[in-house]
Order: sequence, then C-alpha cells, then structure tokens
Amino acid sequence: MAEVKQKRRWMPVVLGLSLAVNFAVAAAVVGASWRHMGGEPREERVARGGAIYMQALPREARHALRQQLRAAEPKRTETGDMIAVLRQDPFDASAATRVLASERDAGLARQGAATAVWLDYVTSMTVAERNSYADRLQHLMDKRPPKKHR
Repeated sequence: MAEVKQKRRWMPVVLGLSLAVNFAVAAAVVGASWRHMGGEPREERVARGGAIYMQALPREARHALRQQLRAAEPKRTETGDMIAVLRQDPFDASAATRVLASERDAGLARQGAATAVWLDYVTSMTVAERNSYADRLQHLMDKRPPKKHR
C-alpha cells in the first residue's frame, strides 16, 4: 500500500489566520466606505464651539487667518513638563499646578489671538459680506445635530 501522508497540523491554523486577516481587511474597507457613503464632505461637517466661526468663512479667508495665527501664536507649553513633574518622587502638586496654569494661560493666549484675528477680518467686511457670512453661519448652525443630554 501507498504510504499515508501525515496531515500537517499547522496548515489549518495558517489558513484560519489568513481568513481572519482577509475578513478584517474587508470589514475595514466596507466600514470606511459605509461611513463616508452619502455623508457630508469633510468641509460640511459642522464644527463645535468657536471653530464654527472659522468654518463659515470662505476657504481663502480661513487659510489666510490660519497663517496669521501661526505667525502670532504664543509658545505652546510642552507636555514633557508635566511628564517630568509626574515622574518626581515625591510628587509635587504645586509644580503640577504651575504646569497646568501655564498650559491654561497659553490656551487663553491662543484663544485671544484667534479672537483678535477673526474680529479684524470681520470688521473689514462690507455689509453684504457680513450678511453672506451670517447666512453661512446660520446654515451651519441649522445643520448641527441636537445636543445629546447625558
């Protein structure tokens, strides 16, 4: 009789893993296309908070204002400062408070700079441009989904 070949035990495992990887890739592709199918283009997603004021501006204006903000942006604090404080033994709560205060102050400075740049731009608009801007802002506000209450 012919010799009976011994079954390779690793082959079903390899085939199973290959099938799982193929399903994962297919699911990722289908999920990504489903998420974007019929949805709004990226620009049309409605921003939250003060970002909606920038979103309602024309693209060229947003770009110009971003450039101005980058030029005027105060130095950002580094997360490394907090990491160093967290690694101290014993922990120094006052040092952590100083880092958080510095980050808060930097955030407020960025917000102040953004407000000034935006206000300068809006002040330079004509009445017709401001009305058009207000219409775009109203359109974005109307598109916002209602807030979810927790």
